[in-house]
Amino acid sequence: MDKQREKITVVQLAFIVVSSILGVAMLAFPKFVVKGAGIGAPFASIIGVGITFIGLLAVVYLGKRFPKHTLITYNEIILGKLIGRLFSMIIILFFTINMGLETRQFAEVVAGALLPTTPIQIAIFMMIFLCATTGFQNVSTFAYIHFFYMPLIIFPLALVLLPAFGDIEVYHITPFLGNDPTWSEFLKGSIAVTQSMLSFFIITMVIPYMKQPEKCVKGGVWGLLIAGFIVIFIVFMTVGVFGDEEILQTIWPTLILGRMITVPGEILARVDAILVISWIYGVFTTLLSYYFIIVRGIGELFRYYNYRVIALAGFPVVFSIAIFPQNIYQMYDLLLLVTFCGLPLTIVFPVVLLGIAKFRNKGGVSG
Repeated sequence: MDKQREKITVVQLAFIVVSSILGVAMLAFPKFVVKGAGIGAPFASIIGVGITFIGLLAVVYLGKRFPKHTLITYNEIILGKLIGRLFSMIIILFFTINMGLETRQFAEVVAGALLPTTPIQIAIFMMIFLCATTGFQNVSTFAYIHFFYMPLIIFPLALVLLPAFGDIEVYHITPFLGNDPTWSEFLKGSIAVTQSMLSFFIITMVIPYMKQPEKCVKGGVWGLLIAGFIVIFIVFMTVGVFGDEEILQTIWPTLILGRMITVPGEILARVDAILVISWIYGVFTTLLSYYFIIVRGIGELFRYYNYRVIALAGFPVVFSIAIFPQNIYQMYDLLLLVTFCGLPLTIVFPVVLLGIAKFRNKGGVSG
């Protein structure tokens, strides 16, 4: 495994962060933010992005401190072999379960909005198969995939959502902090945003393959700022157009917003199709990042570097998790529970790990 041959740039790192975050959850997460914070959802989303920013800063500074190692390796350096490997296994398990449930969410949208007569198992199979057959041997290829697809995610999203500005009702988003929400409700809305952005954790696995790993902070921060702005924009637009009560009656408010858009002259009959295509690209890059963490993580954990074998072996595991929920409601209940449990692993754990590394004088110049 020759990291020196990899040439991931700062821009590519930022693109990886953006395209990993803008994925499966973008159609549904505004509902869960509104469910907690009401019309204060746009402000709650700002707080949620801020919480995510804490975790991101921790992982990029860990990456800067251990520029030649991924999370799997510096876990063992900082915590010791036994405890470090235990936490690595827990993190890999979390992303495996999360990928399965996110794939199921993708399949539910495909069945509900695009191909109602197609069994969801087909959509699940095809997406996991696509991720599993992508080459994980070369990290540069992984970076190029994100680099290629990110414009195809962002530009159509902007093309569809920007025309909806004229439909925003001011009373839907005022007062800005919501109608007397409690702190627990407001925090619940903020956490829902953070739960939808946990794929930023991919940074922990790609920093050692950067051309200039010392610049990982710049790439990571810019990536989260761009993704965070888009996340806040989506919440603002959906709440501004629909209001909190109407959003709670829908499952995928962002998709409904796309269906409202009309093009003068009726050049495009189904503008929402552009949004769905853009979203599918985002789904692929997000799930690819999850699978990258799983495959590369298992490879480094057990010192087995035949990533193709690991990828194919993981296929039935992720597929089984994806088909486990009985219906869409159980799927979202499980997804919210799993991502909530993932918050300590992706936000709190890196902060603690960085503190221990500094206290024990691990990494950096002193090694």
